[in-house]
Amino acid sequence: MDRSPRVDAWLEEVFGDTSAVMLKPNQLVGLNLAVQRGAVPPDEVMEVWFHQIFTARIMAAQSESGFIDAARAKGWSDARIGEMLMVEPERLDEHRDEQRELHLKIHPAIRRRAD
Repeated sequence: MDRSPRVDAWLEEVFGDTSAVMLKPNQLVGLNLAVQRGAVPPDEVMEVWFHQIFTARIMAAQSESGFIDAARAKGWSDARIGEMLMVEPERLDEHRDEQRELHLKIHPAIRRRAD
């Protein structure tokens, strides 16, 4: 994910002298730590945060379904794959299909078209 300069600027305001450390991890981590400290993000930062959450969900879902296919192609057992992904092995096909379809349910542009 690309870093938002606006989010980085806000994290610098929140963390002051220690902001250099907070600018190294993924912005989702920094945002979460900031609000845990009691900071309240401005609307513009909240909008970026919202989009980063959905982007991360979509990327993870697409990657997870691909991971399942690749692991099976390598000959890994469903038990091993299920354990790694915390999915019951007998649900692996259903889970993979759910992950493939997840972006259709959560992608903001797709949701707006459905409204």
